[in-house]
Amino acid sequence: MQNTDSPQSRPMMTIQESVMTCLRKYADFSGRATRAEYWWWVLATIIVSFAVGTVDGFIGSLTGDYIYSPLSALFGLAVLLPDLAVTCRRLHDIGRSGWWQLAWFIIGFLGAIPLIVGIIVFVISGFSGSGDWKFGSNWELDVGGLVTLLVGIALSVIIWLGLAIWWLVWMVKQGQAGPNHYGPDPRAWDADGGGSGAPV
Repeated sequence: MQNTDSPQSRPMMTIQESVMTCLRKYADFSGRATRAEYWWWVLATIIVSFAVGTVDGFIGSLTGDYIYSPLSALFGLAVLLPDLAVTCRRLHDIGRSGWWQLAWFIIGFLGAIPLIVGIIVFVISGFSGSGDWKFGSNWELDVGGLVTLLVGIALSVIIWLGLAIWWLVWMVKQGQAGPNHYGPDPRAWDADGGGSGAPV
């Protein structure tokens, strides 16, 4: 027999509702965001980024300048704040602080250190004792420098891959049922206090 006293869940957000919500909460780092709100926003920004990048590529083919992508840069700046905000709200939904985004950034930055060290050692090993560059016509490859580079690449990839898996696991995790420290459950009909029944 069905329990009629259990709270009813709102219907899942559509992509349009997610985009409108994230734009309305452009710089709102408070509250909670469901998986649907977060992932529809991610999909929408990927689609628009691809479209904008295509336009930039077309403009580059006309001007001959393939390096400068003004539309992509402007779009990236425009969605930076709502990206951070919706990720913060998604973390709140699973009971985590939005400051974890900073931890991910720092770990990702530190993950580049083995790669940078490997490149530096590889480049330095290309110099002979006289200071002449060895990677000339004879291509005298230093095995030790190459091994250091490969190890650096491997370590950085492992760190970044682990970071990506950690991020993905948290972003797909079901939000906490009921209110938590960051606000009411956005899946509940009365999450906004008025029972408006808006999708989540």
